[in-house]
Amino acid sequence: MASLEPITFHVPASAASLGPGYNVLAIAVGVPLFITVTARTDGAFVVERADNPTAQLEDYRHDPVLRGLREGIERFELPLKGGLSVQVEGSIPRGTGLGTVSAGYAAGLGAAIRIARKKIPHGLVLDCLVKLGGDPAHGAASLLGGLCATVPLNRPRGEDAAAHQPIQMPIHDGWRLIVALPDVSIGVADSKRILPPTLAHGVAPRTAGRVIGLLHALANGDESLLRACMFDEVHVPYRRRLYQGIDSALQAALEAGAAGATVCGHGPGLLAMTTDEGRTKAIAKAMTEALSNAGRHATTMTLSVAHYGALPIQG
Repeated sequence: MASLEPITFHVPASAASLGPGYNVLAIAVGVPLFITVTARTDGAFVVERADNPTAQLEDYRHDPVLRGLREGIERFELPLKGGLSVQVEGSIPRGTGLGTVSAGYAAGLGAAIRIARKKIPHGLVLDCLVKLGGDPAHGAASLLGGLCATVPLNRPRGEDAAAHQPIQMPIHDGWRLIVALPDVSIGVADSKRILPPTLAHGVAPRTAGRVIGLLHALANGDESLLRACMFDEVHVPYRRRLYQGIDSALQAALEAGAAGATVCGHGPGLLAMTTDEGRTKAIAKAMTEALSNAGRHATTMTLSVAHYGALPIQG
């Protein structure tokens, strides 16, 4: 391991659960973690974080990057006796719905696979990420980049095959994603607890149809189709109750020219989309003003699609 050359790569944040694509669709966005892996000789596995000032105060053994690295080493049988250091730079805002934790798991798994120099099926890597507690949609986008759909597979009992299949889908380069980040803290568990245990049978075909339409709209830059298909009945109606101002901010984004607007990931972030660069400032301003009127301060980020991921390009 002492002869290992430093390995560097980027891991993107992600906007997931796009409207009706709950736990299925995600877009990698240009807010990266910068990862550098170097060899050690003392047998230790250490993550050095410069991406968040509070990260150094946490128990490093629970760091998502370290957990992903250890899972990859064990799952893919890497004989690493010398140890590794992983330096993490960059900043994905925590607790906003941009997949911070899943990006960390993806970084650790990506480091292990790059060292192994093996062609590991993408589904098996995503299974590792989900096993660690990552979100399948966020995880797929952070691993592969671009627009990803995560397909849950019907795995025969006892068969050692992937339970998830991430699929990269085409996406128009013109899309701009405006993310509003309000000053409210909501845990993932709380955002899941608010969802009902069951849904009406009729929701299934309507949701499936909208997801298909949404994929077509994203691939072709079709704003009118995206606006019609962004409507959701599975998670957004319930997450609108997470804090005051969500409804008004989403409506304000549409009135300012957004093609669609929805909750970003598990929240509390809000996502609006447009293909018109000239509308982005007005959309961001409308969302922040609506949240301010509801007593919430918010910052915004205007992001492009990130066409890179934690995994090396195969072939």
